[in-house]
Order: sequence, then C-alpha cells, then structure tokens
Amino acid sequence: MAHSENSTDTSVSNNNNTIVGSQSQSICEQLSQLTGSSPHESQKVMNSWLGKRQWDLTTSIQFDQEVLSRLRSLRVALLVVDFQNDFVDGSLKIGDGDAEQDPNNAIPPLNELLQLDSWDLVVYTKDWHPHNHISFLSQAHNSDREMDMKDENRTLNYFDSVQFLKPIKTEQVLYPDHCIQKSWGSDIHPSLYNSPNAEYIMKGVDPYLDSYSAFFDNNGLSKTELEDVLRRENIDAVIIAGLAYDICVKFTCLDAVKQNFLAAVIPECSAGLTKKGIAESEEAFTKKGVAMISKEDATKIIGKSFLPIEWIQNIAFGKKHS
Repeated sequence: MAHSENSTDTSVSNNNNTIVGSQSQSICEQLSQLTGSSPHESQKVMNSWLGKRQWDLTTSIQFDQEVLSRLRSLRVALLVVDFQNDFVDGSLKIGDGDAEQDPNNAIPPLNELLQLDSWDLVVYTKDWHPHNHISFLSQAHNSDREMDMKDENRTLNYFDSVQFLKPIKTEQVLYPDHCIQKSWGSDIHPSLYNSPNAEYIMKGVDPYLDSYSAFFDNNGLSKTELEDVLRRENIDAVIIAGLAYDICVKFTCLDAVKQNFLAAVIPECSAGLTKKGIAESEEAFTKKGVAMISKEDATKIIGKSFLPIEWIQNIAFGKKHS
C-alpha cells in the first residue's frame, strides 16, 4: 500500500513538473517571438525576473501581466529632432563640425521610416528662436542681459561658452543666428518627408533660455508640449533621430528616459557636430539605457518582431536610470 502511494506521489510530481516545464517553454517562445531574442536570451531574462521563485501558475500569470502583455501593447512614436534648413545647409551647418557628418546623408534612411504608416505617432521638433535669442553671438551684448565680467571683457567667438547673470543665470554656448521664427532657416528641410497628421513641437522660444531638449529648456524651468502630446496618445516608447546628434538629439533622448519613456536613437538617421560630443553622447546613452539601433531595427520594432534589450530589461526589471 505504501509502495502504491509513493508511486502516485511520484506520478503527480512528474505531471506537475511537465506542466511547469510546458508553461516555461511557452513563455520563452512568446518572449522570443515578441522581442526577436534567441530562446537562450529569453530564458536568461525569465530567470533573472524569476529570481529565487519557481515557475508555477502564479508566476506564469504574473510574468504575462508584468512583461508579456506590456511588450505586446507598446505604443511607439518616431521623434524627428530639429531637421531644419539652418542645420542642414544654412547658417549652422552640422556638416561643418569636425565630425564631418553631412545631414543630407541621413535623409534617405529617415524618409524610409517616415513613410511607414505603422507609427502610433510622428513628431517633428523645431528650434523656434526669437530674433534676439540668448544663443546668438550677435545678441550677446544686448542691454537687456548681463554677462559675467570675465566674459564681458573678452573677445567672443562662435561656440564660446559664456555665463549670463541676468535676466536669468545660465551658461550658454554662442552660435550664429539660426532657426529664427518664420524664417527659411527654421523650416523643416524640404527633402525630408512630411508625415501626414504629425505633431509639431516648438522649442527655444524664450529669448533668455536655450532648449536643447525637446522636453525642457536647458535650465529645467519650463517644458514644451512634448510630454503632454506623448501622454495624450498613450505613447510608451520613443525612437529618436535628427540634428544635432550630440546636442539636441542627445538631451532629448536623456530627458525621454527621465520622463519614464522607453527610448532609442538611430545614429544613421542623425548627424553630429563634433567627434568628442558624439563619443560623450553614446557613453551617456549606454549609461542611461537609451538603445542605439539601426533603421532596420526601427522597422522591426513597429513590425512587432524586435525590441531592444534595454527596453526588455526596463519592463522586466523596472530599471531606472538616474
């Protein structure tokens, strides 16, 4: 009789192990299908998420709710940063920087993405500066602003950094006049595809504060409409490209992560100004969880066949990048 009970217990245990094993395999297959990861990579994510727990009905349901369902329902926006005439072939050409990256080379791959109709939202951002903007070298000595004495008394050149004390204390790099409101230079470059129903975000509108990020001014004193637009459309993730890769694209990516959006950047659909700035930007992207992806990766993301590992880790483990 005892032998019979042991046999029954063993049979039940084997059946449970088979069920648990099937559940785990099914979850692994679903994760691989959603993310484009190999079964081995998916299993590593699952095991890390599971920790010291075991796969059973409860953890299977929990993983589906916390991870798989979120991955299935991601809403993704394409964010095109400052692809304006002055940055392409106008007063502040990105291609003149020592990185020698011509923005015209980024237009064909970016246009391929813009012409896809699978995006949940497309947003173009524009520098939209008043004629007396704080970033213009030509306006540095205006009577309505005051610089630190060491800057006031030296000869200033383009790309010098100065400290303004009034009306707002801010450190500012000085540039040629660019992207002045309603000017040719502020227009989106005509070779770039105009996506129907896209949203447009204007930044750098305060004469006394610059705005590299499409979310905030450089001092964090005011915000644009971008976050509100993304929240309204229930966007979870932003794929970012544009100009300049090492300035406005960089700070937009980093602020996207701060605002708890999943973020990715496409280098081949962007152009950077300086070699040093590009290297520092990519170091920051790696540190803060911004995925660096290709145009093909972006196409797969909206085709629901690939997700960057940074996004998967963020969702599975709740990673925060402070």
